[in-house]
Amino acid sequence: MIELLDRADKYAAGKTNDIIVKAIAQAYADGFRDGYKAREEEIPVDLRNNKTEFVDLGLPSGTLWAKEYEKTGDKFLYLPYFQAKGYNLPTRTQWEELVKYCKWGWCGKVFRCTGRNGGIIDFPKTGKIDTTFENGGNAYLWLLEESLDDENNAYAYIYNATPQDIGSCFMGYRLPIRQVKVK
Repeated sequence: MIELLDRADKYAAGKTNDIIVKAIAQAYADGFRDGYKAREEEIPVDLRNNKTEFVDLGLPSGTLWAKEYEKTGDKFLYLPYFQAKGYNLPTRTQWEELVKYCKWGWCGKVFRCTGRNGGIIDFPKTGKIDTTFENGGNAYLWLLEESLDDENNAYAYIYNATPQDIGSCFMGYRLPIRQVKVK
């Protein structure tokens, strides 16, 4: 009889342990899911949408550049600066690094940027949309303005396969978005 009770105790202990392990695992999974949901809005846009593909160009800083401009459907996304700054825009320093360490050339219908490791990103002519018209002769992109200047905001542009100096324009103009991230 004692042997039967010992077997029953071992069986019950094993089943109890299985139930406890499953309950803890489920509670952990539920807590992780609920915690993620509660913080989802704080996750940067480029990490949430997973549709932005980044290219390693072998830059010293480790900065990765988006393979192409952000899009809505098949069209480039043009935003005024106050909306664009919600994305991971490149800084002036990141743009200058791209210009310095990459080779530039005209390739068909795009300005081609080839990194030190052979990685490639293209800059199609995008133009900028101001209050009256779209100027399509250059490739433009917003840069993250690091100063507190409220009237003009920095953008970079490419013309004749040469990255030009950084310009500034009224924040209401709409330019395309090219994101970056650091490895």
